[in-house]
Amino acid sequence: MATLKVQDTPLRPREKIQTLGVSHLTTEELLSTILGSGSQKASLESVVRAIVELLPSKKIRLASLLSIPGVGMAKACQILAVLEFVDRLRPIGAPIIDRTEKVLEVVSELRSANREMVVGLYLNSRLQLIRKELLAVGSMNEAVIHPRDIFSAVTSQPIQYLILCHNHPSGVVDPSASDIALTNRVIAAGDLLGVQLLDHVIVSAKSEYSFRSHGQIQKRKGAVV
Repeated sequence: MATLKVQDTPLRPREKIQTLGVSHLTTEELLSTILGSGSQKASLESVVRAIVELLPSKKIRLASLLSIPGVGMAKACQILAVLEFVDRLRPIGAPIIDRTEKVLEVVSELRSANREMVVGLYLNSRLQLIRKELLAVGSMNEAVIHPRDIFSAVTSQPIQYLILCHNHPSGVVDPSASDIALTNRVIAAGDLLGVQLLDHVIVSAKSEYSFRSHGQIQKRKGAVV
């Protein structure tokens, strides 16, 4: 079993881009790189934090940005231009996965599977589904998976968020001790790689269990949902 090693000194955003790739930056790190610096009125960290808090509104307006201390017309226009650029590059038809109901639609095949299967849903910063990957197929009550298998997809695509899904053919969706341990390991590994685990969803033929809905996965710093 591989061991995840924590770096003694965290990489700065530009260093992370050079060594790991831009997809490993958190939303706050991306904004920090774009803006470059704060102002006399506010630090870069406080400006970035305030802008991230606006992201759930989906439509950020000029007036909203100008109301943030430290954001002048130049920085506001810079952010709006970046958002418009991202919109124009957005994959056409890529579904937005922002609710458990949408997760269940995407992994509906797990309902009828007679073997335990693990599926990863990989999302970009807009919560659009970039990749769906079957990660493991096991027996009726067990599937072996390692965090390195789960995160192998993030090196070549702009992955910001991850939703882990698997089924319990037995019909009992309560998480096992192994399910909980894996979830915690994936959260820790994601923190190292700049990919946030949004949820771990267990499904059966007639029911489901969301770790996030049960408070077992907290909103991570910089998350947009």
